[in-house]
Amino acid sequence: MRIRWQWVSLLLVTLLTLTIWPAAGVQAQPAAGRDTVVIGMSQEPDYLNPLFAEMAAAVSVESTVFTADVQRDSTWKLNAQGVEYMPSLKDGTWKLDGDKMSLVWKVKARNWSDGKPVTCGDYVFSNSVARNVQVPVVTRDVTNRIANILCTKGAENLDITVNWKERYAYANLSVTEYAALPRHALERFYRDNPSKLNEAPYGNDPKFTVGDGAYKLVEWRKGSSMTVESVGDHPIFGTPKVKRITWRFIPDTNALVANMLSGGIDAIGTIGITFDQAVQLDKQAGGRFKVFFEPGLIWEHIDFNLDNPLLQDIRVRRAIAQGINREAISQQLFEGRQPVSHTYLPPRHPGYIDAVQKYPYDPARARALLQEAGFTPGSDGILRNAAGQRLALELNTTAGNRVREQVEQIIQQNLKDIGIDITIQNFPARVYFGEITNKRKYKALAMYAWVLSPTSDCNELYTTDGIPNESNGWAGQNYPGYKNADMDKACKAANREVDEAKRNKLLNDSAVIFSRDLPALPLYVRASVAAAKLGLQNFTAVQLSGAYETWNASKWFWQ
Repeated sequence: MRIRWQWVSLLLVTLLTLTIWPAAGVQAQPAAGRDTVVIGMSQEPDYLNPLFAEMAAAVSVESTVFTADVQRDSTWKLNAQGVEYMPSLKDGTWKLDGDKMSLVWKVKARNWSDGKPVTCGDYVFSNSVARNVQVPVVTRDVTNRIANILCTKGAENLDITVNWKERYAYANLSVTEYAALPRHALERFYRDNPSKLNEAPYGNDPKFTVGDGAYKLVEWRKGSSMTVESVGDHPIFGTPKVKRITWRFIPDTNALVANMLSGGIDAIGTIGITFDQAVQLDKQAGGRFKVFFEPGLIWEHIDFNLDNPLLQDIRVRRAIAQGINREAISQQLFEGRQPVSHTYLPPRHPGYIDAVQKYPYDPARARALLQEAGFTPGSDGILRNAAGQRLALELNTTAGNRVREQVEQIIQQNLKDIGIDITIQNFPARVYFGEITNKRKYKALAMYAWVLSPTSDCNELYTTDGIPNESNGWAGQNYPGYKNADMDKACKAANREVDEAKRNKLLNDSAVIFSRDLPALPLYVRASVAAAKLGLQNFTAVQLSGAYETWNASKWFWQ
């Protein structure tokens, strides 16, 4: 789903009481012939309206309810899903005109789950809503580049021409930033109050939420579970053999493991257990289920809030980097299989470069940097600046994830050793993501992960106009508040460059700038882990921005 928005934050939710769902109802059914799959997930979606869904959990569910224009499969290959073809420079469906462009699309015929046809008018409506600055969309970066959308054979038909104000490297991955949205179902809520559209029943209440995918939302028990049902014979996906998919929200990852072992769930999605738990679960599988370990593009890191005066000095940020033993974190917690990261792009990304400034663990160097920055030890061992202010910082992440809590403890002790006082304050994911990070309310340090795709770049993420603020409706994902003219130039140029080799060189340049300025501290690159009962066929551990294990849910079946 997140083809139209290139970064998705992977946030693991709050620690609640240990929950083991009753297994009897599941185990009583033989695997062969079953038409239901129950998935355990550690997040609960924020919204099921693509305009506002920012949590990875929401994207995973949306993959079953909505049809993507273009979808990535488990091999990371792009495929036309909701459109007849991907526009191409070679065949003339993608044309360049100086800095401007035009793309010609043909949408596949299909209906919304209430029986109304998907039309060109739904794409025009989606784009017009996203353009309205009163609407608190996740981002409108792509939308602002589009000059207009023309329904070349009328609003009720499926032929579309998209004219662009400027070049955009990924213009053929989605007709509009948020694909099609059902105008007939959503427009009345939009007209009532654009600024509160995220609170409307559409995307929050199954009775009002219609999609154009293989499944429709039939139940959302807030804080508990969510269920989708097959729409029947779909012109794109056919008739799914799995008729119902239920996600059970189990924030405590230990409880997820317990539910898998007890048979209370059929699978754990990639938004679930931690790497170390997957290793232990694999040892206990006993031929009952398979645990997946797949290389991914998941980047765990800590954002520095650059509005905090203590963090505005690059020497302080570099001292923090060299004061944390990231290699020990990788070895002790992940057996070295989730390696230390040195920049914002993981090694499997086509724009990755290794030749960047690195910050190996060196407490002596960290102390020297802090001394250069004017800090001296106080009577309690914590450093103070010339004004007597203690070097005390708050570290936040999502509550309930054991590994993140272990990482926090290591960081807290490491930084105490060099004179920095770290206070830990964690939040439920819906709070952390809905208020703390995207509205830049975190005081100093925010730890979470970005889920990337092979086309993710730094535009919106580390450009000045990507800083969320009230005036832009909190759109953008530059949560550190980082500003650098050279970074702006490289990121925007990469985002517009249609030549892949030139684009990757620009991304290389951006990685060098990032690692020098350190607006965020890279921690490690995560693997995608998941688990499923052996009888569940075609389930895979995919975790990219825009593709999750549910990318092919319509092809799952029990054997």
